[in-house]
Amino acid sequence: MNNYLSGFFGALVCLGCVWLMPSCNNSASDQGTAAGTQKLEDRSKVDTQAVATYKEKIKDVLNDWYFSVQVYETKKPLDYVVNMGYEEVEDADTIHFPDLGYAIKPVIQKAADPLSCYIGFTDPKGHFMYFKGVWVDKNGLNIRTVRSYAKGGADTQGAGAQ
Repeated sequence: MNNYLSGFFGALVCLGCVWLMPSCNNSASDQGTAAGTQKLEDRSKVDTQAVATYKEKIKDVLNDWYFSVQVYETKKPLDYVVNMGYEEVEDADTIHFPDLGYAIKPVIQKAADPLSCYIGFTDPKGHFMYFKGVWVDKNGLNIRTVRSYAKGGADTQGAGAQ
């Protein structure tokens, strides 16, 4: 019987911490900081123009077709919409850039293969940081993460996209 009572009182103490002490219940995002960074505020004005664009003409004598990728802002500062096109096919995806403690500005860079490009960003030193790859193959349009980043901009997957 004593074991049941001690378990019951232990549970009451834990619940009291959660309900009565707000600091026990706040997550880092609720407090506005996570690992020393400030919480990013939603954009007050979303730009309707693409913040990054890539367009490559497709070799076709009969049609005026392109492989194209455009990146657009959303209300959330690290989320962007990617519109992709190839011939008559169009697709869209939402991508979430990592929070590295500095402002992210999307950049699109041509890849070595035809009908392909990389979506990334520049670090504070101006170096291109690979993030997503966009390409066309026999299955159509593709987008895939090519690198992930941890706090401070460290590449968590090694060199794979260059």
